[in-house]
Amino acid sequence: MKLEPDKRVQIKVVKSECPLMKLDSCVFLDGPMIDYAASAPVCVTALLGVYPFIMTARFGVESEKMGYKDGYHVCCPDKIVEFVVSSVLPPL
Repeated sequence: MKLEPDKRVQIKVVKSECPLMKLDSCVFLDGPMIDYAASAPVCVTALLGVYPFIMTARFGVESEKMGYKDGYHVCCPDKIVEFVVSSVLPPL
């Protein structure tokens, strides 16, 4: 039995009032690791705030089953950045 989630996750900025997190920027996770080559800079506070949704996406739980449409729509703890967290296919 494999317990480690294996889905690639995209965290996309869909609204931002933060100078550090730019609109339409994305962060990609491969398992527990940030794919730095494919990702924009990321705020660790924001990651910690949305981490339950990151784990849900890593396990492949479809957002529609949790009441969200087309990914998990969540905010950072400061409520100045909105993200869509979703499972994505790995790069080719």
